[in-house]
Amino acid sequence: MKTNIIMKTNIIFALIVLGAATQAGTQNINWRAFEPGQKHLVHLQAGFDYGMTLGLGYGYKLHTRMPAVVNLEYSFPAGERLFDDFKVRLGGQVQLVEWNGLTVTAKVYSPFRRYESNMVRLINFGGEFSGVVGYYRKHWYVAGEFGFDKAIVTHIQHSDQMLENYPDAQDGWYVPTGGNYFYGLQAGVSFGKNDISLKAGGLATQGWKTAPYVPKYAVLAFNRRF
Repeated sequence: MKTNIIMKTNIIFALIVLGAATQAGTQNINWRAFEPGQKHLVHLQAGFDYGMTLGLGYGYKLHTRMPAVVNLEYSFPAGERLFDDFKVRLGGQVQLVEWNGLTVTAKVYSPFRRYESNMVRLINFGGEFSGVVGYYRKHWYVAGEFGFDKAIVTHIQHSDQMLENYPDAQDGWYVPTGGNYFYGLQAGVSFGKNDISLKAGGLATQGWKTAPYVPKYAVLAFNRRF
């Protein structure tokens, strides 16, 4: 029983850290700022979720009836070992509604993340879904976002240190392993081929019964369109 509690605690803590560290990191897009011929976006960000996090990404604007962007993003917590823990996210977003500047956007992503401590190494696949509603103009926008990040399947590999203390701890795949809700506000300005945005909000674990130890996030991001 004690081993199971330790294992569940490790899983929950790690997924909250990985999820929160990049939860609000999906590319912010000002749909009204696109100029004819602009199809590519390069994305950089820095945020605060349990500490400093960094990220970069690339997006491609599709030629579709409803404006859509597919993109690949990579993010990681800043520290001495930058590439041990990370999150890769593949997916996209589409503008569903636009009426006199009022815009509704849907985002769908599939994240892959890795976390390692002196007790356990976790590799996780999941799904992330969110909606953004806001008012967009060519040079600025304000919006609100609500979404859910689900850790669908997680592989656990315990360290020798963990096994020395809890020899019954079992490695392997676990399904499912929880998720986080995220919600917040964002605003941005656009000039030339550049977009700068700031978003901030909160986090809650699945079931709304608990919250992460640091239940807030803030992310500053930069897009270059070309």
